[in-house]
Amino acid sequence: MMIVRRILWIGLFASSLSIATCSNGLAQGKLGVAREIVEQLARKFSKEVSDEGVEKLTARVQAVLVRTGDEGAEAIQRIGPRAVGILESSGDEITSAAKLLAKHGDEAIEVLNSPVRRSLLASLGDDAGEVLVKHGVVAEKVLTASGAPAAKALVNLSSQNARRLVMLADEAGTAKLASNPDLLALFARFGDRAMDFVWRNKLALSTGTVLAAFLANPEPFLDGTLQLAESGLDSLTTNVAKPIAEKIGSNTQWTLVLLAAILCGSLLFFFRKPRKNQEASPKTE
Repeated sequence: MMIVRRILWIGLFASSLSIATCSNGLAQGKLGVAREIVEQLARKFSKEVSDEGVEKLTARVQAVLVRTGDEGAEAIQRIGPRAVGILESSGDEITSAAKLLAKHGDEAIEVLNSPVRRSLLASLGDDAGEVLVKHGVVAEKVLTASGAPAAKALVNLSSQNARRLVMLADEAGTAKLASNPDLLALFARFGDRAMDFVWRNKLALSTGTVLAAFLANPEPFLDGTLQLAESGLDSLTTNVAKPIAEKIGSNTQWTLVLLAAILCGSLLFFFRKPRKNQEASPKTE
């Protein structure tokens, strides 16, 4: 038993040593890259670099690069020394933050400086970051309410249509459209074309049967080969008129109806016959 324990301890120690060696090797590898980046920054941001000191800034850049890799390096080179502080304060979302800064530069800083937007980035991932850079504060409410489906939808919408989605969410009569996951998936798939159609027909689509018909097969509506009015009429015929007619037909006693019709016809003939005889007889003076 003691031998087994010793073997386990030796294996654990060896694994820890191996991990430490790899981590140290990674850090050492990033040190050379960090020095090159700080040298570049010193030429462009000489005051900021001299105020902090080359060695101190190099150590900070190195630590960031260990966690973010090439995207962190690109972000720092693009934005400058302040990118280091932004990435350091990003916590567990440092990788997503590095991607956003590397891709969008200064436009991403406003997202990462906002606690609300950083929270959305943390919970919803890279799509939320793209949306917040693209649409700003307009996207916050919809992302908070509908989460990842809204993020995927907003990525493919123009600024105008992103505002329209927010307006749908603000109106009591159309709020359900803005949070409908199937409709949001449609925006993610068809983008502005789908939102343009929904915006033009938002009142009709607020009706459950019409919305269901549209979501079941949206492309003919988006292409203009099928109109919502036609679909609504078909839906009304199928879902309302036909069941009522069938119910009436199943509950009707047709023998009684036939007898009632014969009786009514006989009475009508009986009461009209004397009247015709009176009209036919000549008047007496």
